[in-house]
Amino acid sequence: MNTIIVRKNPKKLLILICGALIALANPALSSTFDEDLKRVDEALKTNPSGVLRQSLQSCLNQRNSAVGLYRAGMRTQAERSLRYCFDSLRIPDTAAAPKVAALTQEDLRARANQEYAKALALTPDVVNGLAIYRECAACHQPEGWGTITGSVPQIAGQHRNVVIKQLADFRAGNRDSVLMIPYASTEAIGGPQAVADVAAYISTLEISVDNGKGTGRQLELGKRLYQDNCADCHGDSGEGDDGALVPRLQAQQYKYLVRQFQSIRDGKRRNANAEMVEQIHEFSEREMNAVLDYSSRLMPAEEFRAPAGWKNPDFK
Repeated sequence: MNTIIVRKNPKKLLILICGALIALANPALSSTFDEDLKRVDEALKTNPSGVLRQSLQSCLNQRNSAVGLYRAGMRTQAERSLRYCFDSLRIPDTAAAPKVAALTQEDLRARANQEYAKALALTPDVVNGLAIYRECAACHQPEGWGTITGSVPQIAGQHRNVVIKQLADFRAGNRDSVLMIPYASTEAIGGPQAVADVAAYISTLEISVDNGKGTGRQLELGKRLYQDNCADCHGDSGEGDDGALVPRLQAQQYKYLVRQFQSIRDGKRRNANAEMVEQIHEFSEREMNAVLDYSSRLMPAEEFRAPAGWKNPDFK
């Protein structure tokens, strides 16, 4: 996939996008695909819904991929890739646009579980996992530490099976993320083997303990809530459980934990554990902030921690 860096300057953004559109122009496209492509190109130029810069970059990547797929004769995949832009840029649909019957929650879950099982049974190639991760590093950083803003989680040292499951859910539509789809899709990185490979690589990364945390004002309450509600699954020290697909919480970015807790509590995260949804449903904002502040301060064992000043040597 061609990667085009989008700068903060809106004029430079317009120049970069226009250059990409001219370079990929293809008069041989079908009328339906061509019309959708024109609508996407116009939205990329004008950004009528005012979406984030990252969404513009993601859509541009997916748009370019769609044209490449169409040229290669993969029309269904191309149209699906292009339709991603309609969602991410909030382009109104039209009566003439092709309609696809919505999959049920059971369909999405079954699709994700099928790929998870396939990927889990494969022998991972960590070298190829690094090659794939180089694209992921644009957001997750070479070290996999994410950002304290909460938009990107720390994934370094996350359990391999957990990463496979979450990737399978993203790819199947069983978990939402506007930014993840263009980079994690089958068209972008490949099939189950790619999922197995990149998950294995991510699990080898050393964990930063210099993560974002909360205010520290309600840690006693947070500890009590964690022990009463979270420790049975996530472990006393937040170590998670690879076999049970319970993620590691240790040194996770506090604001990311808040975003996911809210999404799970409010029933917006489709792949959430039903027992957890029920358990945290009545948490107040104070209780949520307290337990997640405490959780973000749980630290991994010494052998999993990145030493001070560590940089990923694979990116030198």
